[in-house]
Amino acid sequence: MRIRPLMLALALFFAPLSLAQAQDAGPINGQGVLDAVVAAQGKVVVIDFFASWCKPCLMEIPEFIAARKHYPADKVVFFGISLDQDPGHYDRFVKQTPFNFPVHLADPDILSTFDVKMIPKTIIYDATGQQALNHAGFMPGEMLRQVLDSLLAGGGK
Repeated sequence: MRIRPLMLALALFFAPLSLAQAQDAGPINGQGVLDAVVAAQGKVVVIDFFASWCKPCLMEIPEFIAARKHYPADKVVFFGISLDQDPGHYDRFVKQTPFNFPVHLADPDILSTFDVKMIPKTIIYDATGQQALNHAGFMPGEMLRQVLDSLLAGGGK
């Protein structure tokens, strides 16, 4: 009988770890991201390019996690694209961060496909699949919410 409470406690303790691990969606190339945008047509798509060593990225990620909680999944899709070059750093970071959206490790062509010259970088597509925002640098949560609210209301950027 004592084993069950212990097993329940262990399951609850490790649940956040398994949730974070589940968000590692594997490597992705530029065409894979574009295919995901097409597949999400009818929804607003937010793509966050980041790296585990980037301080502004680390400040921004909690804002994206909070936004994911706020906006319904049938209206807004979030993707994280890590530009970490060391898969070990990527794996550790994804396991330690409570992502609530899929996170991919970028293939090298991502930089050229999306013209990533600095991070963080956020690209947002409207529900028709047209790019509505291409923002390089830190994006405050309020700015993200304003753009998403406008797009969901049908008002463009």
